[in-house]
Amino acid sequence: MRVPHLLATCALLVTPPALGQRPGMTSALVRHALRNDLVGCYALFAGTGKPVDSDFYHASPRVRLDSAVHPAVAAAPMLGVRRLLIRLDTVGRPLDPVDPGPRLGPMWWADSLSDSIGVSFTTGFSGAYLVLAPSPRVDTLRGFIEDHWDFQAPTRVGTKAYAVRVPCVK
Repeated sequence: MRVPHLLATCALLVTPPALGQRPGMTSALVRHALRNDLVGCYALFAGTGKPVDSDFYHASPRVRLDSAVHPAVAAAPMLGVRRLLIRLDTVGRPLDPVDPGPRLGPMWWADSLSDSIGVSFTTGFSGAYLVLAPSPRVDTLRGFIEDHWDFQAPTRVGTKAYAVRVPCVK
């Protein structure tokens, strides 16, 4: 009975690298490769249409998904590629001072296995977390938001959320 499962497992172990993978590139890098089509500014909303705000810990109503690798995780390839996330106010201005140091903070990443992105408003301990995926409307990402804590289980698990592309303020 277990032979088919064993054969399937062995087949997965010897399968050649994913198509389109460049020589020398690890699968983690391919899985978390930059999604240029998603870089830009977005307004975030809870499923009710209410803009995301401080109701979700350390979240902001707008964000800019930057293409730069987050300095706090640049030297940790086991985490995949995490990119800078700039928290913005309702007008599109940055909420946080520029900090070139390698401290944890808001970040985003792509996950090609689920065709989604993760968005984390972490402070290094707690923060809101979103998983969003492209929808038929090219300018909208849909998914969920929840609060993650360093002292308890996540809260408001699976709360619907969406992001709408907006112009970035210069």
